[in-house]
Amino acid sequence: MRAQVYNRLLAGEYICHIRYPSEFNFLEDQQERECTEAWLEQMDKRLARLGREGAFFMAPTFLGSGDQARIRAELLAFRDVYGPAVQMLDFIRQSASGFAYLSPGEIIALYELQTAVAQSTMLENQLKALGRLISGASMHLSNHDNLKRMMEHLAKDGYVLLTNKDAGIYQVTGKIDQLYAVLQFLDENKVIPDTDVDDREDDHDGAVAGDLVDTARTDAELDADAGPAATAQDGAEELS
Repeated sequence: MRAQVYNRLLAGEYICHIRYPSEFNFLEDQQERECTEAWLEQMDKRLARLGREGAFFMAPTFLGSGDQARIRAELLAFRDVYGPAVQMLDFIRQSASGFAYLSPGEIIALYELQTAVAQSTMLENQLKALGRLISGASMHLSNHDNLKRMMEHLAKDGYVLLTNKDAGIYQVTGKIDQLYAVLQFLDENKVIPDTDVDDREDDHDGAVAGDLVDTARTDAELDADAGPAATAQDGAEELS
């Protein structure tokens, strides 16, 4: 199990009790967690966690100059690709149940998404707008097909887990907390201007990433009980 956990961490996986229950339980053991931390330290890495009970993941102990462009590109992906897809799920949930945010362990049925979109012109237009961001999606496909591709897109990157292929049932993983934390971090700190959506190769990559790193390091000094905004510094340091 130890080798399996180490391989998951090296691969950049977020180890939560939903997607990787055995590995998560392994890291919940204090002795095994300390051994894992010691092993990562040899590579200038550390074992990070989303909050007190969330997913485990590997993060760098220190940020080097070579990490800046990668961090900026990954933050853009969080904001411009994953963010809109998850926010659409939030809108659907809110219209159906009144709750605004997804939570780890929550069940999502594809047919329920399709029903919600069919009853709302706003949601249908939003789904079509996501077509350019979701792999395989298109304005010419049906709502069902685009929703399926959206969920496959989120599943591929670890935000949801397909638990019943025939019925189209998905379960939200612990990695969703990372996305919310990073989106909040970006919104509150404005480290990437909105104009960067269409201008990702400007001459200020180092400056923007430097501002991000400085902000993340400042946030790292906050008390852990400050909530998702404090947790978001881990997302700024190491997004997978």
